[in-house]
Amino acid sequence: MKKGVLFLNGAPPDTDALIGAQVAKRGGASVYCTDGAYSYVSRVFLPDAVVGDFDSIDEDIVDVSCEKISFPSEKDFTDGFLALKEMISRGIDDIEIFGAYGGRPDMEESNYMLLALALKSGVSAVMRGEFSTYMINTSFVSNVKKGAIVSLVPFTDSVHILYTKGLKYALCDYTMNRFEGIEKDDFIMGVSNLSVSERIEIGIDDGAALVFVQQGR
Repeated sequence: MKKGVLFLNGAPPDTDALIGAQVAKRGGASVYCTDGAYSYVSRVFLPDAVVGDFDSIDEDIVDVSCEKISFPSEKDFTDGFLALKEMISRGIDDIEIFGAYGGRPDMEESNYMLLALALKSGVSAVMRGEFSTYMINTSFVSNVKKGAIVSLVPFTDSVHILYTKGLKYALCDYTMNRFEGIEKDDFIMGVSNLSVSERIEIGIDDGAALVFVQQGR
């Protein structure tokens, strides 16, 4: 798989994440950022490309010393969405996304569409932050620490969960509904489950769900 890292203009990740991306770049990964993220990324290293309409870039940055992929300010997509599309079009199919959380709430919510785009494109993607967030529509397997917080939230109107493994509160043959479900007495939200092993598995066969994993300390 061709690895890539994308930085967005939300809350900047910690230094370890930036250094990790720098090391990954040296190892052949492609690093992209939106224009608003260029300021904090470029303080540590230069990405391969900056994507956006360049209306969010810091005024003290007079030059962008890498590839610039520019779009008009009047557009129908966020800079992050356009950046991810560009990465996918260039064959990058294993992508970590940083800076998706902690900014404007509308932008943070819209960033989940990046995971939907990746899923529809057959690309592996994860949003990194306090939680790692994935979108799944079939089976999902992840190595975690025991006691990790794991939440399963429907993204489509309904999600049929075949099974979960490695979680304290297991689900089997259960349909989660975004709207109709809140009127049912047996409605299960799927939030704040706990891992009881170092490997979790979730299987679904209808719909798409977001999986949030907080590894703990």
